[in-house]
Amino acid sequence: MKQPHQDQADDFPEPPRKLFRLVKPLLRERYAEELEGDMEERFCDNLNQFGGRKARSLYQLDTIKLIRPSLLKRLGGDVYLNQYGMLMNNVKIAVRQIRKHKVLSTIKIGSFAIGIAACILIALYIKQQTSYDQHYERGDQIYRMTNQWSKSGEVEYWTSMQGPLKKVLEDNIPEMEKVSRVVTWRWANAGANHIRSSAIPNNNYEKGFLYADPEILEILEVPMVSGSQSTALKMPNSLVISESKAAIYFPNQNPIGQDLILNNKDRYVIGGVMKDFPSTSHLQGDFIMTLYERKSGPGTSGWCCTNYDIYVKLNEYADKAIVEEKMLEVRNSLVMDHLKEAKVADLDEKRLYQSYYLQPVSNIFLNPEEVGDYLEHGVIELVWIFGFIAIVILSLACVNFINLSVANSTTRSKEIGLLKVVGSKRSSLIVKYLVESCIYSLISVAIGAIVAAILLPFFNVLADTAIVMPWSSASFLLLLVLTALVIGILSGIYPALVLSGFRPIEAIKGRVANGRSPLMQQGLVIMQFTATVVLIITALVLQRQFDSVMNKPLGYDREQVVNIFGLNTLKANEREALKDEMLNLSVVQNATLGDYIPVEGTKIHNRSYWQAGRKYLDPGLDAARWTVDTDYIPTMKMELVAGRNFMEGTVDSMSIILNERMVEVMGIKDPVGKRIIDMFDEEYHVIGVVKNFDFESALGSVRPLVMVAGQGQAVMSVRINSSDVAAAMASITATWDRFSPNQSARFQFMDIAFERMYKGFGRAKVLFIIFSVLSIVIACSGMFALSLYLIARRTKEISIRKVLGASVSRILKILTFGFVRLVLIAMVLAIPIAYHFTEYILEDFAYRIDVTWDIFLLGGVLATVVALATISFESMKAALTNPAQQLKDE
Repeated sequence: MKQPHQDQADDFPEPPRKLFRLVKPLLRERYAEELEGDMEERFCDNLNQFGGRKARSLYQLDTIKLIRPSLLKRLGGDVYLNQYGMLMNNVKIAVRQIRKHKVLSTIKIGSFAIGIAACILIALYIKQQTSYDQHYERGDQIYRMTNQWSKSGEVEYWTSMQGPLKKVLEDNIPEMEKVSRVVTWRWANAGANHIRSSAIPNNNYEKGFLYADPEILEILEVPMVSGSQSTALKMPNSLVISESKAAIYFPNQNPIGQDLILNNKDRYVIGGVMKDFPSTSHLQGDFIMTLYERKSGPGTSGWCCTNYDIYVKLNEYADKAIVEEKMLEVRNSLVMDHLKEAKVADLDEKRLYQSYYLQPVSNIFLNPEEVGDYLEHGVIELVWIFGFIAIVILSLACVNFINLSVANSTTRSKEIGLLKVVGSKRSSLIVKYLVESCIYSLISVAIGAIVAAILLPFFNVLADTAIVMPWSSASFLLLLVLTALVIGILSGIYPALVLSGFRPIEAIKGRVANGRSPLMQQGLVIMQFTATVVLIITALVLQRQFDSVMNKPLGYDREQVVNIFGLNTLKANEREALKDEMLNLSVVQNATLGDYIPVEGTKIHNRSYWQAGRKYLDPGLDAARWTVDTDYIPTMKMELVAGRNFMEGTVDSMSIILNERMVEVMGIKDPVGKRIIDMFDEEYHVIGVVKNFDFESALGSVRPLVMVAGQGQAVMSVRINSSDVAAAMASITATWDRFSPNQSARFQFMDIAFERMYKGFGRAKVLFIIFSVLSIVIACSGMFALSLYLIARRTKEISIRKVLGASVSRILKILTFGFVRLVLIAMVLAIPIAYHFTEYILEDFAYRIDVTWDIFLLGGVLATVVALATISFESMKAALTNPAQQLKDE
């Protein structure tokens, strides 16, 4: 045996012998030692030629090649592994059948492959959605604290907690190892900022800022590149930056101790560098700012305000239910006293209906409890719906295989009869056809996997994901093979039983079929089209709902409005001067300074309100609070339904404008002139009521809103009056550059921002339609092939009818009636299923369409047209064929 070179001897890698040790006892003794030596020698040659990794792979491959009958031991004396030979013979016969029946095989494999490709994409999507927050070593001990409100049989959850609650939990619940407050909503510098290092003058716009206590790094097990989890945020005005951002702002430097300046005014010192959050983490961010010893803003609010999410890590012996009970005891014994001192209202109602719930960190992204927070979530209903669609598509593909296999029974009847005559048992025939079914399935899965890989980039764009095909995963490849075998067996068992059950004499004479589809086949066709009609109707409903959302009156005019961001880096007088300069442009009709706009990206500010004199008598009403200037309502073209707009100066400093929803919920009649008090005992008088407008989502109901007079700092909204948008934007950009030369202008068109708000809904609609079309293609391919074979079996009947005077239209009616009847039955079954399914999908829409009868009619007509188009070609071809030629061929 060859030896490795001397310079390799000390670190000569051993061949991977584990698999060989398993195979060796199966080999004949006279071959085993010789084969082992040959493989060792071949391994050394490969090692010198290719290197260790490839040499090991080739050794494993050589080991697998040893598993063949000529090298294996005898079983039971003179009995060899005949099963292997029989299996290979069945495989060869299956391959011949595929080549012989090219049309049938193409449809079988094609429909299977389409179904498999769709199922792989959906399975990868579901796996990605359910893999969030699975990377923690102690994930079963990490929770997010939520409020739980149980009243009248309904349970609601939300995250907002009081800041001082952290200390109370740490001091009174020993099971809590770590407790941290987190601020993710747009408050102070949370959200997005314009930043720069102290060494450069130019600002960059960055998202991904959040506030947290130092403990968050240990709770969420954040890996550190520099610095430690326990100390990185233990310094006032410190932050932790992600590894990727550190490489951008401090290339080839140690970022710890360096400064970052936010919005030209707030200076933070970098206390550590963390690994980027995994893409499958519910919490995303590149900059974590400390709440440690802050003097104002986030981290300083008291028992009056609920501004924080609270994360906890329990010790390994803690019981979640017991901890929740202790939290309730702490609430009753301590928290209520603090709330009473802070003059928080509704304490009796809180004591009766409010408690605490610990939400597992693994639940946060898909959020099955529907906890109210400010994070982006997956849609668990969408996961279930796509899973259901995958099952439907795969079932349709399997039904195709069953129908086509049984329909082909006439052409194989003589083969079956001869096999039985020469002694084949039914069991061996069943195995033969199951092997054939598995061959079809394996080919289909292989093609389907390739198609899925090709379509994956397109799917990622539609689904807004970054899924990759896990080709390098042995478990994925093994799962594909096992899936192919399971599907092959399940879809092939019925045809195998039918074909193997033919009587030899009748099979040889070709009298196993009477030209009519068996009841089982008819049932399967009905099932196919029932599922197809359900998906067609659901796709139509989603399309109509989406159109309704995108075209409904919003209460403001989103066209020709440009939002200019980044004004918080300017001083107050500079913002006013910028607004004046914008209004002087001929292309600008109106302009307003603010922090709040009715699309994504706006700040969030909520307060509780009461009618004056009712603060300790009525429950408080939580409402959004917007600070707007006198030009806000005209710029947005909102409608005042009562009262007036704000006026310049200080005359309206304690005035408010309500929306209609606020008036409705508070039960105020003739609201103009009424007085409203907030949670800080500030009293306002109502000067106007604005018509309801959607400012969070057109999918839900409009929230109560209070507008107060003031000047915003973050965004300027400009309404342009020019049809030449490019020229208008050039003028606006030039004006901005004069005021902020070190910061690029950042614009957003209101109508584009509005459409982005509903991109998730739009993606779901498009994906659903695509998968519905795939199911239709699969169902129609099966019906086409089935019609092909059933018409072929009725060729003689059709010819005789034509000789006796039947017209082409009569022949077409005879051939298509059976299929149309099955489709009509499917429609009757599908309509109630589709109705309940669409009602389930639409139940969370505040502004939802009515599912009317015309949708079902249109869905049924489409299904019927598709079915007729599918079978009409072969039916017309059979009806126009010369009967004399057909009878002569018979």
